[in-house]
Amino acid sequence: MTTTSSGNSTEPGTGTGAGPVPTYIFDNSSAQGTAQVDYLGQILDPHTTDILDRIGVQPGWQVLDIGPGAGSITTLLAGRVAPTGRVTAVDIKPQHVPTHPLVDIVTGDIRTVDLPGGYDLIHARLVLMHLPERADLIKHLTGLLKPGGWLVLSDWDCTWRPMLIQATAEVQAAFDTFQDRLGRFAEEHGVDAAWARTTPLDMDAAGLVEVTTVAHTRLFHGGQPGLLLHASNSRQREDALLAAGMTAAELQTLRDGMQDSTTRGYAYLMFTTVGQRPA
Repeated sequence: MTTTSSGNSTEPGTGTGAGPVPTYIFDNSSAQGTAQVDYLGQILDPHTTDILDRIGVQPGWQVLDIGPGAGSITTLLAGRVAPTGRVTAVDIKPQHVPTHPLVDIVTGDIRTVDLPGGYDLIHARLVLMHLPERADLIKHLTGLLKPGGWLVLSDWDCTWRPMLIQATAEVQAAFDTFQDRLGRFAEEHGVDAAWARTTPLDMDAAGLVEVTTVAHTRLFHGGQPGLLLHASNSRQREDALLAAGMTAAELQTLRDGMQDSTTRGYAYLMFTTVGQRPA
């Protein structure tokens, strides 16, 4: 494994769009950030693994994993490309990515980092929805693929709101307020909460072919990762939520409800779009 640093999260993007780099709304280096990336892996890794199985990642492939979070998919990919392939993991704060002899960790912003290209697979999960330059970035990533290489993008549609199917009226009200306030804060920081549905249009525009999309969610009980994620996010962005009008009592009701084993709710609806650079 090698670790390098490239790009700057406070500088304007170059080559993939215009404007200053907005601040990511969560902090993976915080205590709640550690819990967050762990929950995300537990919620989403089975779905991502299924998508990668359909593509058929091969030994010897060169892979780029963008925003790897806890690094669980990075490690899985390293096992798939062994013994002669390599995985490059790019993140502004990649401290959670485990070391692996076939993984190169790059600290940087995907919009500014200098990458060699020639990838058989580029994977990004819950990244592009945060970046206003997402359409230009897809074109840039397409250019980094080998002919015949695959681009896999997964993002949540956070406008899909009928997630809770069993909760007290108080928990439902607190949950709705939380989603409203967090969504507004995210939009102010460049997030497009609905972009995931139209990802295939941007892939088409970038010249990718064989573009397909699947939507995915899972049902969770209170105390399980899909609901605990909301409680964790509420703690990580507590100051912003209080400033946006949530009360401390509402936040506590939300957190208690996400722990309550009688609560039932789906995770955000995830759209995963796959496209291939023409051979």
